Amino acid sequence: MTGTAGAESETGKREGSMMNPDRVTEYSGIDSIGNTADSSHTDSIDMKIESRYLEQALRLHRQHPVVDMHLDLAGELVLRHELGEQNVLYHRYLKNFYQAGIRVIASSIYVANCDLDHAWANALMQIKLLKGEIVTCNLELQRSREKEPVYERVLLIQSRQDLAKLLDQKNTEKRELGILLYMEGLDCIGEETDLLEELFRQGVRGAALTWSRKDALATGCCKASEHRQIRGGLTEKGMETVRKLEGLNMFLDVSHLNDDGFTDVCRITTRPFVATHSNSRTIYDNYRNLTDGQMQKLAQQGGIMGLNGCRYITGSLNGGHLLRMCEHIEYETARLGAQHIGFGFDLCDSYDEARAGLQGKEPPVKKNDCLPDHARIPMVTAALLQRGMSEEDMVFIMGKSWILYLMEILP
Repeated sequence: MTGTAGAESETGKREGSMMNPDRVTEYSGIDSIGNTADSSHTDSIDMKIESRYLEQALRLHRQHPVVDMHLDLAGELVLRHELGEQNVLYHRYLKNFYQAGIRVIASSIYVANCDLDHAWANALMQIKLLKGEIVTCNLELQRSREKEPVYERVLLIQSRQDLAKLLDQKNTEKRELGILLYMEGLDCIGEETDLLEELFRQGVRGAALTWSRKDALATGCCKASEHRQIRGGLTEKGMETVRKLEGLNMFLDVSHLNDDGFTDVCRITTRPFVATHSNSRTIYDNYRNLTDGQMQKLAQQGGIMGLNGCRYITGSLNGGHLLRMCEHIEYETARLGAQHIGFGFDLCDSYDEARAGLQGKEPPVKKNDCLPDHARIPMVTAALLQRGMSEEDMVFIMGKSWILYLMEILP
């Protein structure tokens, strides 16, 4: 979770066509994927991408499934419904997902600080609303599928069988999108670890013990805009929760956990855990990122780390977003292997815009996402290819790593 507009994000915490690449294209400064260029991201012009690498990237995104393992989709749906919007998934996100070749998107269930007094009810509301949006999205797809290339349908992934069926499709033009639910913090259960079973029944398939705050299970790291060590490991209930998550075949996410908690997780886990949206602390010294030692431990037990696209976590506060994202992935791949690296962009500018609208404020002028939208993800792939990343490694990073992990961990 990132964002600034009146909420508590990473920084606070704040709460049509693919393109015709006939020329050298500058990232974000001019229209590079077929959408209108976003002037608020012009400070991200840091690389020129040759057309052949853009073409190569788009081909890979058409031929291989792309996975983004972190988006605060459910929370944004709540905000936008309060603003009177309907069918948000279809109108705001689906086309961009399709243009990027995304086949799996992981929606976090994140309870904001302002909702902690009714955290359980808020979490269930987010889950219910997202499921309802899947239904209305599919109804709209049935009406509009002849108008333009788009997904055949959207479904909730609850098992490895669901994932296998999603990806086993002969017709690559009419693809399905799978949404995976997981908890970005378990404040909502307090010390009632048995509530994990109800979350599982609701379709949730993973969890972080905490967000960047302390709860009954663990202590989070500092916010992304801060730089301070916060001590405190897992509580007894936290350790019990880890064991219950493993027993339910739910994945464990350590992205917001502090260093002491990470050490405790390594000591007690028996199944691979992940960092869905964390980068390298060596490339950018931020406690939301992993040290070399933590990266090695995560990889040794079969885990994956997802590239976070927040400028406070990439370290591109003054621009150079694309270059810095490449540097994180290249460093991580060289040390762990591409099979332990994926995407987890955590794009939150749209969430912040919705939060600001609900508060009657103007959207934040300063954007925090390194990418204007999901349709631009192929630019990351193109930049990495141009800098020497092999196609084989790129396919893992785009989605194969996450798919192999989920096929192992899901029930």
